[in-house]
Amino acid sequence: MRSSWLPALLVGGALLVSLTACSDSSDVGLGVGSGLGGEEFSTIDVTPTVRDTTVVPITGDNQRQRPSRDEWRFLIGEVNDPIEGTGTVTTEGYVDFAGLDDLPAAIDTADAEDLTAELRLTIDYFHGYSAESMEVNVYDLRSEATMDSVRATADIVSQSEVESFPASVKASQINLSDSDSTVTIELRKGWLDDHPNVLNPGDSGSDFESDFHGFQIKAPFEDSDNTAVVGFSSSDATLRLRRVVSSDTTITADYPGLKTFTHVEQTGAGDPPPGHRLMQGGVGKGLAMEWNFRTDPLDSLRSTPLYGAKIFVPNNASTVDTSSNFERPRPQGYSIIATRPEDEPLSEEFRGTGIFAISGRDYALPVALSDASTGAFVGDNVSLPIFLQSLQRVRNGRPPVFTTFGVSISGRASTSPPTTLPVLVPVDGTNPLRATLTTSRPK
Repeated sequence: MRSSWLPALLVGGALLVSLTACSDSSDVGLGVGSGLGGEEFSTIDVTPTVRDTTVVPITGDNQRQRPSRDEWRFLIGEVNDPIEGTGTVTTEGYVDFAGLDDLPAAIDTADAEDLTAELRLTIDYFHGYSAESMEVNVYDLRSEATMDSVRATADIVSQSEVESFPASVKASQINLSDSDSTVTIELRKGWLDDHPNVLNPGDSGSDFESDFHGFQIKAPFEDSDNTAVVGFSSSDATLRLRRVVSSDTTITADYPGLKTFTHVEQTGAGDPPPGHRLMQGGVGKGLAMEWNFRTDPLDSLRSTPLYGAKIFVPNNASTVDTSSNFERPRPQGYSIIATRPEDEPLSEEFRGTGIFAISGRDYALPVALSDASTGAFVGDNVSLPIFLQSLQRVRNGRPPVFTTFGVSISGRASTSPPTTLPVLVPVDGTNPLRATLTTSRPK
C-alpha cells in the first residue's frame, strides 16, 4: 500500500537558547545556565491535564476547488480495531467524475452494447483484516451532491437520492491480494443504455457533468468479523469506457475523478484501556493538553535555568495484541494546535521555529515523528522557548504563552486525507504524554 509520510523535523541533542531580543519584555529575563563549572544536567517530566475532544474531520474534496492538500482519498468498508474503545467504524465512499472534451471515434460511434464501463481505483490505504478480495456495491446518485470540504458525518444525499439497484455487476469483488494496487469494478450490462450522457458528453463535457451525478460505493459486510476499510486515491479514480476492436486492439476513454467524499459512522465506542486516552481518525477524536505553571513542579522552576524541553506524544497501539492477519496503518503524522490566551503576535524568539498562525489565537506547532509507530514530539527549538517564556510570564502575573495544546492524528485537519487510524496515548506509567524539561542544578 502506498503511504504519505509527514515530513519530520528532527532535532538532536539539547539546545542552548539565549533570550536576548523580544517584542514583549515580560517574556525575557529567565536565565539559561551554561552547564560549566560544577553543574549537572537533570530532567523533569511534567504531565499535563488531559481531556478528550471531538472535531469532525473534513473528508470531502473537489479537485477544481482544492486548497493546498496532501493526496486525497475516499474510504469504503468497516473496521473493528482490537484497540479497546474504538468501536466499529463504518465508511461509505462517494466519487464523481469530470467530463471529457471528446471521445475517441471508435467509442463515439459505437453502440452501447459494444462497450463496457468500469471503475478503476487505486488502493492507497488498508485498515483491518487482510483478505484476498472484498465485495463491493456501486450505486448511482440521482441528484448532484455537494462534496467540497464536507465533514465526515454529513449526509450529502438522502436514501431516496440513491438508486436502489446496484450499477455494478452483482456481487462485484475487488482483488486485494494482487501486487498491482489498481482494482477494477465492472458496471452491469445496460448501465450505458441508462446513461446516454456518458456517450454524449456535450461541449467540453458539460452535458456529462450536468446529467451524471456520481456513485456511492459500499462494502456490504454481513455477519462477518473479518472486516476492513480500504482507501482509494481520489486523483487516480477513473470511469473507463472500453471497446474491444480486435483481438489485439482495445480502445479506452477515461473520465477522471473530480469530487470524492467519505461518510463515517461509529458504533459501540467505549473507554480505552486504563491509563490511556484514545485518538481516532475519521471520527475526529483528539486530546487537549494543559500545563499548570502555578503548581509544582513547574511553579518551582520559575528561576531555574533550562537547557532543553520536548513535548512527547507516545503511541502504545503496537503493544495491543492483534491477530496476524490484522493490518493497522502507521500514523502519517500528528497535528498539535496551540491556543494563545490573548490575541497578540508571538515574540521574536519564535521566528524561524516553524510555528505558524492558523487563525485568531491558534498556532500549528511543527511535530516530528519519534518513530512510525511509537509516537511524536515537538523539539527543543519550539518547546524550550514556550516553557521559558511561559515561566517568566507567569512569574510576572501573566498567562503562559499558550494555554491549551490540541493534539490529533493527521487526517483530522483539512490538509490531510481521511483515515480511520486509532492512536493509544498513555497518560500514566513510565512513558506518558508529557513535557520533558532539562535543567541544570549545582552539584
